[in-house]
Amino acid sequence: MDVNMQSNDTAYVPPLLHLDWSRSAVPINGFLMPLIAVVTTVNNALVFAVLMHRQIRSPTNSLLAALAVSDTLTIVCPVPFFVHFYTVGQRYLDWVPYCWCFAYFALTDYLPTVFHTASIWLTVSLAAQRYVYVCCSVESPVRRRLCTMRGVLVVIIGVYVAAAASHVCRLGELTFSPVRVPSLVNSTFRYDNRSAAVEMTACKYELTPFVARHETLYFNVYYWSRVLLIHVIPCSALVFLNSGLIRTMRAAHRRRCQMTSRRATASTLCRMTITVTEAPASEYEMQPLTSLPYVRELPTAAAVAPSPRQHAGLPVSVDDSSTRSTMMLVIVVGVFLLVEVPLSKYYCPSTTIRDLRG
Repeated sequence: MDVNMQSNDTAYVPPLLHLDWSRSAVPINGFLMPLIAVVTTVNNALVFAVLMHRQIRSPTNSLLAALAVSDTLTIVCPVPFFVHFYTVGQRYLDWVPYCWCFAYFALTDYLPTVFHTASIWLTVSLAAQRYVYVCCSVESPVRRRLCTMRGVLVVIIGVYVAAAASHVCRLGELTFSPVRVPSLVNSTFRYDNRSAAVEMTACKYELTPFVARHETLYFNVYYWSRVLLIHVIPCSALVFLNSGLIRTMRAAHRRRCQMTSRRATASTLCRMTITVTEAPASEYEMQPLTSLPYVRELPTAAAVAPSPRQHAGLPVSVDDSSTRSTMMLVIVVGVFLLVEVPLSKYYCPSTTIRDLRG
């Protein structure tokens, strides 16, 4: 958010909303952000359509679909404002009109923050749901509640409601009022060929009386709670869940390798026993294999021999799909942590309050 105060003399000028004039503002906000928003919307729409297909709809896929929606809304919300002021014309050079005042804060700050918060906690819910699915028994009450479509729907609704409630105080931070000021761009010519600036209705913004009286306390409480509840606690929970998933996957892989080795050994012994018991037909003709004096009843080679995937040390198809899903989640959470952990420093109260005061 770029809010500037400009004054042409020593007299007090109320704070007016103005956009970023820097050289990189137009390429980033006017062209790069809309392009990223379009690509993200198309990709996440395809992801949503695939995940919500009837044949593969599941609690995990439902959480992934909700996460795709939150990520899309986070990046799409500011686009209408950026297109209007940066992409079309050079409106960013002038004061922000009063009619766009609340929309500016809502589209570029309030709503993206709500959806980003929902994305963070949906990621935590996804990791927790996968951890319960992998680490808890089938009879576990937690698994029966969290790993069902009804339980996941309750989680998604609860996350969105909690995300909106955690930032609803932002709606009472500022007050907006119209102010007639000379335009910074447009001008007109009078009949005497002298130019005069055209007036426009700009946006005057101020802290509400309550926030102004308790400014330091308010911003410290809000931003510290934001750092703790939206960055520190979720990231710590993701580290714990990710570590648990990795340990469980390694233990399961070791067990599968041991079982595969035992099955391969049993299959080899079975084939060797059948070869040894082959004798002249006249001696053991018409006798079943289990009646031979030195042969115990063993499972058939077809029942003992591992499949090609098992022989290679890989899980069967169902376990393989579950393992791939868990590994994908571990990678996604790892990338998520690489992005979110540095952001917690940006939202530190001392840094944010200093930026607000300019």
